[in-house]
Amino acid sequence: MDINQLQADLAAAVRGNDILKCKVQIALDALSCATPKLKYLELQLTNNLQECMKLGVVKGILPKVFQERDFMWEEVKSYSEMNMLLNYEINMLKKKVDTLDEDILMKEVQITILKDWIGKPFDLLASPDSLLE
Repeated sequence: MDINQLQADLAAAVRGNDILKCKVQIALDALSCATPKLKYLELQLTNNLQECMKLGVVKGILPKVFQERDFMWEEVKSYSEMNMLLNYEINMLKKKVDTLDEDILMKEVQITILKDWIGKPFDLLASPDSLLE
């Protein structure tokens, strides 16, 4: 009976060993599947970390960009005001030019009248109607 018992124990041990080998193989298979996933997740984590670092750099630069934007906006407003003043000045100068053009025309008419009178006798006591003749 001892031999039968030993054979039964041996058979049970062999079955247990086979079951353990199967479990080890299943664990190895799961590990071999998990390894590429782990590598992929590590790569993704590295990429995410790099993106976070870039965002950190951008976050550091952002206040300077906002400050420069505000400064440029103030310059734009200043140039806009200056442009408005220059346009007003241009309009005033155009009006002065128009007035001077009218004055020139008036002077030319006066010169023409004076040229027509040159060589004609001038009588201070004459009536204005006689001057038109």
